[in-house]
Amino acid sequence: MALATVAAVLVQDAALAAQLDRIAWSQVVMAIGMAVVALTILGIGIAAFLLFRAVRKLIGTVEAQAKALAPRAEPLLTAASKVAADATGVSGAVKERADEVLQTVQELNGRLRELATETEERVRDFGAVLDVVQAEARDLLLDAAATARGVHTTAEALQAGRARGPARRRE
Repeated sequence: MALATVAAVLVQDAALAAQLDRIAWSQVVMAIGMAVVALTILGIGIAAFLLFRAVRKLIGTVEAQAKALAPRAEPLLTAASKVAADATGVSGAVKERADEVLQTVQELNGRLRELATETEERVRDFGAVLDVVQAEARDLLLDAAATARGVHTTAEALQAGRARGPARRRE
């Protein structure tokens, strides 16, 4: 019965090891995904910064031209306002995308925390199983050693009895 228990634990151990391996790979994939998300956010931030600088430079140029062309400033100011509105729309869209990426990262972080908690519980359960297996194996080995000692002592007693000769019969 104890041997069947040990065999069942070893089969579970292999299944648990395979499951832990899958969890480790999923964590690697999640880490790579988070790195890609972080790089995307960084790229969006740099693009937004460069866009902001370009718009700022464009507005400065437009203002200089407006002063130089004061009589025809109205159409230029309208165009500059449109560019500024477009830049505002683009920066709003970039902010919205960055918020979506941040929300995705937070969801992934929550999932990773859940997986870590679940894995910790499984490892604790596995440790308890190993404690039981160790106790059973120790008891089995002690029983086997006691049995071997008994067989050895009996063999010595039988061998000593033969050396003395056959027992005399009383009549």
